[in-house]
Amino acid sequence: MNKKTILFVFLLFLLNIGNAATVNVRILTTKVISSFIFSPLNGTYIIYGDGNVLTESDASGIFQMTIEGDSILLKTFEKTIGKYSSIKMQAKENDASFKIKSVIPESKVRSYDNHLTVELSPNKKQFLIVNRVDQEKYIAGVVESESGTRTSLEYYKLQAILCRTYLLAHINRHVLEGFQVCDDVHCQAYLNKHKEEDVWKGVIETRGMVVVDSDLNLITAAFHSNCGGQTVNSQDVWAVSTSYLKSVKDTFCVSQSHAKWQRTIPLEDWRSYLQLKHKYPVDDSLLMSNATTFAQPNGRQVYFIDKELRIPLKTIRADFQLKSTYFSVEQKGDMIVFNGKGYGHGVGLCQEGAMKMAKLNYSYKDILKFYYKDVHLVDQTALNYFRLE
Repeated sequence: MNKKTILFVFLLFLLNIGNAATVNVRILTTKVISSFIFSPLNGTYIIYGDGNVLTESDASGIFQMTIEGDSILLKTFEKTIGKYSSIKMQAKENDASFKIKSVIPESKVRSYDNHLTVELSPNKKQFLIVNRVDQEKYIAGVVESESGTRTSLEYYKLQAILCRTYLLAHINRHVLEGFQVCDDVHCQAYLNKHKEEDVWKGVIETRGMVVVDSDLNLITAAFHSNCGGQTVNSQDVWAVSTSYLKSVKDTFCVSQSHAKWQRTIPLEDWRSYLQLKHKYPVDDSLLMSNATTFAQPNGRQVYFIDKELRIPLKTIRADFQLKSTYFSVEQKGDMIVFNGKGYGHGVGLCQEGAMKMAKLNYSYKDILKFYYKDVHLVDQTALNYFRLE
């Protein structure tokens, strides 16, 4: 019996194995923060400065940290506690959580589960703020940040599995910087602890489950907002072909909110762009006619007009900040109109299509296998076990 067969024979026994893993996530990544406020939201926190216990605090405590020279100044409203090179807020209870608000620059309050570690960046000009959080609580925060709170439990199960798969496939992306993943779209959006009960339920009911290809490799769990009716082959966007990120026709998303869009620019801007960036012969009336009547009636294309011109649609999308590459070009007087479909890169899961499928009572497994070809659901503990064999 080969390794793959053994895995699937025992899979049913392994799906409920728990995971006690934690993830170190840099939060407030996109802000250059020099002062912020921390306050327990639930539970009790032990406050450490350079490894020494300073105090304990419940939800009544409010602490401000400010960069002063090459140190972190820690104080409350009543007193200054001291200066330190690192500060740790260690939760005493598993369900403890905290609030954090950037003061310089000012931002909205965010809340997170578990622990917080604070250090200075190498240049001492900003904070490096890291949330050490239970893996499944992190997944719940990502699911809610990436998909919102107005969809179904079945969809949350699917999104949880994909977010977990993405995490484990990129778990060491920032390890040389002192944390594992960031809270921005560079890794996955992680803007708060989860608030929606069904989000947490979806995470718990799929605890530890990940998606692998036929060789037991974690897949690239790509997803986007709306494909406009057809997803994209991975090689058409990233020049990397996979066995599972294949283009599929999708009728489920075509009536959803991000299914269609429009953008208008001056004709002269379009002519200048084609000529200057792509050496397109805009003085040739026939070729210019083609450039102002472009369409994709038979599904998504990779190149503008034809492959010989070597103008990738993804380049036009990026240069004009269009919502997708699935668009037509139409001239109206001295203006060019882009009539588009979908929102995002178009690879993998179409979120709005998947949400629609879930509302139509498709299971998360059915939805997964509609958007990703020849993939398998496994438990991450089982996967780690068989990788050691």
